[in-house]
Amino acid sequence: MADDFYRCADREGEGWIRNGPGGTYTTYPNVGLGQLTRQELEEQRGPLRPVGAMTSEDSQALSEAIAKAGKKGFATLLVALYRTARNLMDDGATTAVFTAGRPGSWEASLLRSVIWRGEGISTSRVDEEALEVAQALLYKWTTGPVQVELADGLASILGSAAQKAGGWPAITDRWLAGDEQLEHWTSAYRIRP
Repeated sequence: MADDFYRCADREGEGWIRNGPGGTYTTYPNVGLGQLTRQELEEQRGPLRPVGAMTSEDSQALSEAIAKAGKKGFATLLVALYRTARNLMDDGATTAVFTAGRPGSWEASLLRSVIWRGEGISTSRVDEEALEVAQALLYKWTTGPVQVELADGLASILGSAAQKAGGWPAITDRWLAGDEQLEHWTSAYRIRP
């Protein structure tokens, strides 16, 4: 079959990888959806989208928006993640669209809970211009023709934004600065002075 993806996302955003016997696809980590041939996967869970990397232009645009937002940068990204997740769920998708690119990674595991951290953030802690950029890109990355690997990509973008802005404290407000879960998610991607 043409376009036999190695990794793909289904209509609900679940990630699939071709690694079963005879080239069948399975979810990873296994969520009990079984092993399906490409044709079965397309028929039962299509349309399918290949998994790929975000463009350097897109990642740079988000990094610059977060850096420009200053201390509101990280809070703004969290609000964008939450709002995008809510909108996608209202349209029938699952939050798996945020982790379909690398569902078994430690970054994806953390992102599953980080998504919801933006729910209670007040609008006074958000930069509206950066929010617009972030939501547009998140929507593109989760619904576009290519499912982008978000979990590690977002952590890397935050590291880049922190470096551009002058360090982690420059994009993080006092309410997020000491959050261990958020620190861990981004720590591997930040350059320390």
